[in-house]
Amino acid sequence: MKRLVVCTMLAALSAHAAENTDALRKEFEAYKQASDARIQALEQEVAEKQEATLTEEELATIRNTLARATLDFEFHGYMRAGYGVDDSGGAMSTFQAPNSGAKYRLGNEDDSYLETTFLTRTAPEDAGEDVSFETIITLAYSVPISNGNDFDSTTSLREAYAVATGIVADSPDMSFWAGQRFYSRYDVHMNDFYYRDMSGYGGGVEGISIGENSKLAIAWLGGSIDELDSDGSAFEDPDDNFNKNSLDFALTDTVMPGGTLDVFLTLANFAGDTFTQDGIDHEVDDSNGAAISLMYKTPVKKTGSNILSLQYGTGAAANFRAQMTVPNGLDLTNPNSDFIDTDNARTWRVLDDITYDINEKWSLHGLALYEESDYGVSGPSKVKWASLGARPIYHFNRYFSLATEAGYDYTDTDGGNSGGVYKLTFAPQITPKSTVLSRPAIRAFFTYAWWDSDFKGEVASSSYNSDTHGLSAGMQVETWW
Repeated sequence: MKRLVVCTMLAALSAHAAENTDALRKEFEAYKQASDARIQALEQEVAEKQEATLTEEELATIRNTLARATLDFEFHGYMRAGYGVDDSGGAMSTFQAPNSGAKYRLGNEDDSYLETTFLTRTAPEDAGEDVSFETIITLAYSVPISNGNDFDSTTSLREAYAVATGIVADSPDMSFWAGQRFYSRYDVHMNDFYYRDMSGYGGGVEGISIGENSKLAIAWLGGSIDELDSDGSAFEDPDDNFNKNSLDFALTDTVMPGGTLDVFLTLANFAGDTFTQDGIDHEVDDSNGAAISLMYKTPVKKTGSNILSLQYGTGAAANFRAQMTVPNGLDLTNPNSDFIDTDNARTWRVLDDITYDINEKWSLHGLALYEESDYGVSGPSKVKWASLGARPIYHFNRYFSLATEAGYDYTDTDGGNSGGVYKLTFAPQITPKSTVLSRPAIRAFFTYAWWDSDFKGEVASSSYNSDTHGLSAGMQVETWW
């Protein structure tokens, strides 16, 4: 009986507590609703008072300022980073044919590189209507993957210039620029080969209308003293790069059957210079030179393109760049290399670069290239380079794909070795879209390469000095924005 009474009393107390809790909850919700209503009323009252005290012109200015907040500043960049190992677990080595201008890069890059570009625009009220003033700065950071602790990280100011557009009323696309900048750069993405790169210091005018579609650009350029090459890798010896003067003309976007034609003419002057390497003094003779490049561009479906390029350069303009460099592959231990007659330097090149999305499942990079160069020294002085490569990409769905890259480079050095390097890479990857250049690309890679016996000790020598084949595996991210 006592137990029943106790249970009854506990049940009554619980019911009463529950009733009190529900009542408190309802009271709190009612208070919250009333508070929210009062806050909204106050905010509306403040807004009405603010609008009442501002003129329409002031309100328009505020709205325009808010709208332009993200238009007057831009942040762009490029990045690649990762890590790879060779078959012994040491840091990976890259596979590149001796005296070739580039290597097939998928699963074959041994550095991390970051390039950040900051752009700011002068506000319209200061620049004027339909006029644009832009200031651009690009900073870069490069660090190699190394087997030891003897590597150097490189920080660089790659661009610092300003450009003004729209100040000529009859030519709204015409722009004027001055400073240090990336200028007239053309590269094959698959092997990062810059077959024309006039980046440097100087100034010029762009966007001059010629006829219905063609545009003319003229620039005076001095070679950059940057320690980074066009692809972001550090020069082995920056002291081997020299300044020269270039006057560059470009006529672009001329409509042709099936596509457009770009024509580039460069006139260069080099005052001569000297450098010392391995205890040997070398003289690089002064020179004038000229170079011409023809690029026929055709669209491939909606997102792709094909570029057929023909180039010929002589003397100081033979390398199609704004700076002088010691010829690639020149044997500086050869007694004949102590004097480089730049006037005798010659380069001619033909290449075809295709990039496109075949369908929802397949994308493709492709390259065919042939080049002959003359160093301008007495004795053996010529290099021939042929390259053929393809990177088909199979998309399993929007995000997952498998990239396979097969590349072949053949070089023949006058008085030296000749042979080929073959490289094959498999890289499963994740990208935002199922397109050929969708980035970021987060990938794993496995690379196998083999080469002719003449190149033993000259390919991936830090890992495979006595071999004619090698492999590497790792992870990498590549992106631009």
